[in-house]
Amino acid sequence: MQNQDFESWVTVFEASNIDEANIVKGMLEASDIPVFLEREAVGAIYRLSVGPLSEVAVKVPKNNAARASQLLQSTHFGVMPEE
Repeated sequence: MQNQDFESWVTVFEASNIDEANIVKGMLEASDIPVFLEREAVGAIYRLSVGPLSEVAVKVPKNNAARASQLLQSTHFGVMPEE
């Protein structure tokens, strides 16, 4: 991917860990939506898989946000679990 202005990208999903983020990323990329994963450096360095430092923001370009959100809502990723 060439140098892009990631500041204009928006978060469409907050994954609890890198594995979940990669699943969402693959699904969005399969629909031709570019994806950037943003996470805390400390979490990546220590390979944390639980807790706030393991969370990963799944970001897409602003012009793809509505389509990405629609795709996520059509899967279990967009559904809040019942308590």
